Amino acid sequence: MVGTSIQYFDFFSYGLAAVLIFPDVFFPHLKGSDALLVSFSTIGAAFVARPLGALIFGHFADRTGRKRALILSLVLMGLSTTLMGALPSYAVAGPSAPVLLVILRIAQGIALGAEGMGATVLAIEHAPPAQRGLHSAFPGAGASLGSLAANAVFLGLARALSPAQFETWGWRIPFLAGAALVALSLYARLSVTESPVFVADRAAAGLAATGQAVTDLAVTGQAAPERPSPVPLLAVVRAQPAALLLGVAALVVGNVLYFVTHTFALAYGTNTLGVPKAAMLRATLVALAVQTVAGFASAVLSDRLGRRRTALVGAVLCGAWAFPLVALVRTGQPAAITWAFALAMLVYGIYSGPLGALLAGVFPTRYRFTAVALVFNSGVLVGGALAPAAADRLLAATGSLWAVSGMVLLSAALSGGALLKLTERHPGELHEELEEVGGERGGEARGGDERGGGEVAPRHVAGPSP
Repeated sequence: MVGTSIQYFDFFSYGLAAVLIFPDVFFPHLKGSDALLVSFSTIGAAFVARPLGALIFGHFADRTGRKRALILSLVLMGLSTTLMGALPSYAVAGPSAPVLLVILRIAQGIALGAEGMGATVLAIEHAPPAQRGLHSAFPGAGASLGSLAANAVFLGLARALSPAQFETWGWRIPFLAGAALVALSLYARLSVTESPVFVADRAAAGLAATGQAVTDLAVTGQAAPERPSPVPLLAVVRAQPAALLLGVAALVVGNVLYFVTHTFALAYGTNTLGVPKAAMLRATLVALAVQTVAGFASAVLSDRLGRRRTALVGAVLCGAWAFPLVALVRTGQPAAITWAFALAMLVYGIYSGPLGALLAGVFPTRYRFTAVALVFNSGVLVGGALAPAAADRLLAATGSLWAVSGMVLLSAALSGGALLKLTERHPGELHEELEEVGGERGGEARGGDERGGGEVAPRHVAGPSP
């Protein structure tokens, strides 16, 4: 939770600065909405890089261990964020300043590509089977707390400094603090042991390769564990392509609602409606606090209610809140905007809380990190990176904020349909191995239970439960 908090603090500090500061500091040669749109696009650069980070770090996490990959991603995030705080402005360095900014933002995205769901996978693989929702709640809460801390720091700086001071040097403080924060986070992360599920899977695969763990298939009904794939990405694409696509689609609505609220609506309230920046940041702060509690509670409840059912209720509520959100933001009243943001993050938390445990159960250990991180970050790319710019273009094309509500509603329909297809396995069960059913992919799982998009059936590695 500590490591994820620090990573998200760094990542979302950039998002806030891109909305509030960077149009004037790094893109002053552009005018008005063009500067804001380009600044939004630099936010999106990290989202494009996140699936790449999932593949890079996921490869090593599935081959050599979760812990090492997460430590390396943390170091990369800390270095890139600290360097951002030292970047000269456009007035000092000219066009090279925004170019360097984008390069560092891409590095941030690559780092978060591992963190986004990698820490959740590590937590779930450490958890007792009946408490995997609970354990997944802690990295999820870490993401919310990191965002909350970033907003709190920016709000404090905006209130303590004059606008000129904030724009000149005040915004750099959260970025330069990244070095100390990463040192704290590294201490916590180095204290974590490797995933027992990963260790057991690798030990079983190694024994199977020498013939020591192969029992008679006719007696046990189980084949020997498969050795780790040299390329985890190829293994998951070959074995579970439908599950990958359904997982990405299931994540779209949450990312659309989140970034419409925290990026587009934040900029619209500040730049178009003239709401003071401090008031908008307060609204965001309250919303993130609500999200932290709602997401944690939803993840814990999913141990009893089921992952898919809880997420599906949240997706429906996300779609239902699309029009009240816009109606309240349009008033331009800080109190109404605070309610709009807070209730948006309440339904988002209900939706997002169980997703980590749900996705972890779909994929086997030998490529779980790669698969879950790729699904998560691709969903963020499709739903999150495009949402602020798409909302801005929809508003410009139609002249109406209701078009943005329609976009959220359509994304809810897409994600709800995907969740209905992405069949959940029994709560607490992790998919340790895969085998083809009846010689074909896409058949029913053993015992008539559908698994992982209906493609494959699970078997479990022999040995003690983690």
